[in-house]
This record gives sequence, C-alpha cells and structure tokens, in this order.
Amino acid sequence: MMQSRPRILVVEESYPTALAVCDMIVRHGCDVAGMVEHVDKGLEFVRDNALDGAVIDGDLQGDGSSPLCEQLRKRDIPFMLLKKPVDDREFGRALAGFARPSMEGERANHVLGRLAPADWQALQPHLERVTLTAGEKLSTADGEIDWVYFPITGLVSVSARNARGKAVEVALVGREGIAGGMLMLGPSRSPGLESVMQVAGSAWRAPAGALMPLLERRPELRTVLLAAVHAFVGQMSDSAVSIGSSTIEQRLARRLLLASLRLGTPQLVLTHEALAKLLAVRRSGVTVALHMLEARKVLRSRRNLVEILDYEGLVQAAGEDGLGCTEPGALPSR
Repeated sequence: MMQSRPRILVVEESYPTALAVCDMIVRHGCDVAGMVEHVDKGLEFVRDNALDGAVIDGDLQGDGSSPLCEQLRKRDIPFMLLKKPVDDREFGRALAGFARPSMEGERANHVLGRLAPADWQALQPHLERVTLTAGEKLSTADGEIDWVYFPITGLVSVSARNARGKAVEVALVGREGIAGGMLMLGPSRSPGLESVMQVAGSAWRAPAGALMPLLERRPELRTVLLAAVHAFVGQMSDSAVSIGSSTIEQRLARRLLLASLRLGTPQLVLTHEALAKLLAVRRSGVTVALHMLEARKVLRSRRNLVEILDYEGLVQAAGEDGLGCTEPGALPSR
C-alpha cells in the first residue's frame, strides 16, 4: 500500500502570507488540504475533512486560536503556530513530523486491535485505508453492503430509514466498532439502515466479497467481529428505548455523550438543525434542551460548537438511558 502525502490545513488571516505558506507546504512534500482565514472556519474544516496537520497564524495565539488548537489536540492532529518571518528550514522540519505513521502493523481501530496476530495477518491483505468526508454515505437503507468499515478517526452516524424517507439516528460508530457489520448476520443488503460519515475521518475497509469467505475459514476472527456486531445491536436497542421513553433533553444528553466518547473530545461541531434532524425532533425542541443543559452548567453551546463541561452531570441529565453510554472510568477528564 502506498503512503499518501500529509494533508495540511492553513489558518492565516493574511491572504498573501497564506499563499506563501501553501507554496512552502507543497515544496516540502505535503499537500494543502485547505486554506481558511478564521478560527470558526477552521473548526468547520476540521469537522468535515480528514487532516494530518495544521499551520495556524501565530498572531491568533491565546484565546483567539484556543478552540481550534484544543480540537486538534483532542483528535491527535499535530499543528504549529506560524512565527513570522518564517524560517524555511525550521518550517520543513516541523512539517516532517506531520507525516502519517507507516500503515504496516498499524491497526488504530479497537476491534482490529483485539485480533490475534494470525487473524490480523490473514485480514490485512484485504484491507485498504481510506479517507472519508463528512456527509459521505457508506451504505444506504436496503442497499447492498459492499464494504465493512473499521473507523480510525471520525464518526459514523447510523439511521433507521423507512420507505417514506423518514429517518432517526439509532447508533454512532467510531474507532471502538465497525460499520457494515450487519452483513455478517446473513443478508447482503442493509436492513433499513443508512450509514453516513457525520464527522470526517479515516478508516480501514474490507470488501464484502473477500471478508465473508475469510470468516468461514477463520472462526476466531469471526467471533471477534460478531462481538462487535452484537455491541452495535445492543446500542440500537438502547436507542429504541431512549427514543420511546425519554425527553428531548435526555436524548440530546445521551447523543452528545456517545459522540464525545467516540471522538475523544469534549468539543463537538454541531448545529441545532443537524441535531434536530438526527434526533427527528423540531429544531426549537433542541434549542430549548440545549438551554436547559446550559442552565445546569453541564455544557456550553455557541454557534455551531457544543462543549461538554461536566461529563458526570451530562450522564445524570441523560437519565437511566445514559448509563449505557459509558463504562466505569471511561469518562474523559477535563
């Protein structure tokens, strides 16, 4: 497998300086993932695209760049603050640290990490690493399942969709699980489930045509993957109970917990409209619920960014249905 060039985001207020930085990035063997002038646009870009690093205007140090820097840290994306005038040699050395680690022997997904060495070696030739953008569909409701995905970064939103087009989110998949695993239960078509990248990232994926025969030959591999499918079905069961018996505030708290734990960050780039669509409720209901959670000081919401301030408080706000979101000791510290 070939290793791609690191993709770097440039956040710089001065357009001429940004162009000069982009030229340096290309000259030092990297690709420019994007160029934005403000931190808010940088946060949106990080949400919607997979990155290997970022170069941030040094004049934005302190409170100006802190939300973006924090988001990059939580996602393990390296960055540097641009010092002016720019020293080309130092700049090149810093970029060299942004290179992706070798993909040989790298698993990164928790399900793959549980495989015995022999099973990992048998599966590896069928895997390819892909970059997935926000909004990209991995499978459609009642459509053929062509690939099984093992997310490394980013977040997959799985929604149940009926024949009339109505949909509600029933599961979230990050690096702890797999997407498309329902294929292993028999039928090759998705049972009314639609999987979409909600946060851009990267993943290993295996073609269904190669994976299924391999599972027949390697029962221990099949056992590990089916355990991940079992956990996925359990999450859908918890979601069904939550949808049918919880308030909007409880459902919102549970959803924010799941997303934060899977992404490993307390900062979530989400609009009220997107949350309303995922929960299949009115936008006004989400706005009221967010205000109620803010009043309890468990989160802070501004524009398209939700920041969790108190994980234990958010678990309590989610009620009994929030208990299935976490394991003892699993809550991040702030």
